[in-house]
Amino acid sequence: MITVEKILEVIHKYHMIEKGDRVMIGVSGGADSMCLLFLMSSLRQELDISIEAVHVHHGIRGKSADRDLHFVEEECRNLNIPFTAVRVDIPAISKREGLSEEEAGRIERYRIFNERDADRIGIAHHLEDSAETTLFNLFRGTGIKGLGGIRPVSGRIIRPLITCTRAEIEEYCRENGIRYCEDETNSDAAIARNRIRLNILPEAELINPAASRHVAEASERIREVWDYMDSEAQRLFSEAADLTEMPERLKVRADILENAAPVLRSMAVRKCITLFAGREKDISSVHVNDTEKLLIKGSGKEVHLPYGITVRKSFDALTFSKGKKGKDETCPEIPFKIEEGKETVVTLPDGSAAAGSITEKPENIPILGYTKWLDYGKIKGGAVWRTRRAGDRISIQGGSKKLKDYLIEEKVPSEDRDSTFLLASGQDVIWVPGLRIGHGFRVTDSTEKVLKVTIKDHKERNWEHGGKDQCTV
Repeated sequence: MITVEKILEVIHKYHMIEKGDRVMIGVSGGADSMCLLFLMSSLRQELDISIEAVHVHHGIRGKSADRDLHFVEEECRNLNIPFTAVRVDIPAISKREGLSEEEAGRIERYRIFNERDADRIGIAHHLEDSAETTLFNLFRGTGIKGLGGIRPVSGRIIRPLITCTRAEIEEYCRENGIRYCEDETNSDAAIARNRIRLNILPEAELINPAASRHVAEASERIREVWDYMDSEAQRLFSEAADLTEMPERLKVRADILENAAPVLRSMAVRKCITLFAGREKDISSVHVNDTEKLLIKGSGKEVHLPYGITVRKSFDALTFSKGKKGKDETCPEIPFKIEEGKETVVTLPDGSAAAGSITEKPENIPILGYTKWLDYGKIKGGAVWRTRRAGDRISIQGGSKKLKDYLIEEKVPSEDRDSTFLLASGQDVIWVPGLRIGHGFRVTDSTEKVLKVTIKDHKERNWEHGGKDQCTV
């Protein structure tokens, strides 16, 4: 049985309304929304709130839809409640967006409601609606979140009738002389949700008359479990994710994900994907599973997700990026011409700057990650700044090796291998900032001219280790 006290209890339990709120109520004209309209109208003074009503005309049912609009308008006038009607062409939107009319109508209603300047948006969902939603999600395939039914509060949206049954609502309307309209589409069994309401729930209630209530109550327990798990997954995400390069790139520590409970790991991975994509639509469990599988694969493996996202396993991290540089796409060379007596400064595309000058040979060469002293006489044919290219080699003591092999050995992620600027002369690598200089360009006793090079405003990377292999002999 519905009473004002019962509705107040629900409002207070879920903190739906605060004193002084402007509450917009979506009113279709059916029993549910008319019940909510009259209840909220009767509570205006006690809750110290203002109310307005919005009716959405879907452009589907012709004269009967016009009848509903005028009916709601008249009832709002009698209750002294401001009324707004919004007309939309759902058949046209449905066709344009490739959606069912039911889904297109739902999306448009919420769009219209959310555009209103109101503190709260009252929707007349009831207990069977929540049970129906849980079963609908279960039948079409869902995770734990989808089994939580309809939330009493979701952002600005409130549902004061969520614990009331349809029978209780109709009884309240009869006892209080509240008129309402019947939407003939509610009896259309071709609509999936209607089949659940008209066929499945009545059959379930033959087993137990409280079946719908039990489904709704189980959904509430599931929501509580989900909220706890979601908070734990958020903690895991915060611990593992490196957001410093967002929105260009997102790095996530693989070891933290690997050691997490599987269910929390999956939830954290979904958070990574949706954060980087900027939306949740079209992100399925398949994409989450494919991303998780990278954790057990070797470095260099990758998967491709919606919205142009590539996730790559790079040693101890998963790296999310968008787009992919073609094999024939190269970064332009930036000449690094040095004149004696002057400092040459060039700006690199990554925002850093490279400064070079001819200096006297120091007695002791400091080990610094972003300042190096080179044998200028060994640089034949000029020097340029660029990203790596096929065929690049770096000299080591006793010979040389492919730059690609060297970077892999140093556990430089593949996306960093492609984007790091280095100093080169032809295909001979002079210096990879953050790692090492080529052995053949080191300062020795026979060095006559010393080139001092400094990278300013550089971005630190977790694979860099400063002055490795800086030689003085």
